[in-house]
Amino acid sequence: MNFDLLQYLFTLGILYIYGRLILHYGLIFIHFMLDQGMVWKSQFEKPRILFLLTGLVFMHLMLYAQGTFNGENHLLQSITIAVFSAALFFSQMAWTDEFEGHLLKPKKSGQHKKGRNFNLRISEVQMQKLYDDLVRFDLVRRDKTSLEDFINVLTKNWDTHNSRIYFKMDSPSCREFYDYLVKAFPHNDLTLKSFFDSSKLILRPDGRSYKYNTVKNAPTKCSFSKKHSDLEEIFQKINN
Repeated sequence: MNFDLLQYLFTLGILYIYGRLILHYGLIFIHFMLDQGMVWKSQFEKPRILFLLTGLVFMHLMLYAQGTFNGENHLLQSITIAVFSAALFFSQMAWTDEFEGHLLKPKKSGQHKKGRNFNLRISEVQMQKLYDDLVRFDLVRRDKTSLEDFINVLTKNWDTHNSRIYFKMDSPSCREFYDYLVKAFPHNDLTLKSFFDSSKLILRPDGRSYKYNTVKNAPTKCSFSKKHSDLEEIFQKINN
């Protein structure tokens, strides 16, 4: 393996990590810059960014080192390749399911055990208005979700009632609803994981659970949901 090929491979490895960063965070950044109601702070996972930045720093250092070392010094080349490979592996770990399970979720899980309650701070008037507008735009199954169910799910402990919310929305619309809800009522214990997975209280029209990963990744697949205009109107009026 010669000098030029190593630099080429190192550069490809760095571009790969930057590419994944752009794909994951690019659309979120665009939403933030265009002021489109994205709760952008909740999307920037600090442990993941720490892993990626650490890996990229060492990868860039090894690329620079490779360009300055004498190509005949095989020991230094071997060390450079080893360090670069370890940094690339370190960065790649940030995208694995094991990483999400061990470093991104424990904090949220602790919150669930403490309260097992969304603790949404919302007035009765706002709750009534939100529910009525969801019904008006046909975004919730009124026959299976009463106002009492709506209130119970959003404000009471999960195990103290048998209420459920049956949305008539696809996954991107549900994600957009969640983002608007968190922004409109910032005092809460809501997390995307608890809302669509852990609680088992938010259901599809057929009574089945939403797939958490599908809801989570919805912003990377489409800029706006099918119900964007309806949801935007609902939450623009909620605090008026």
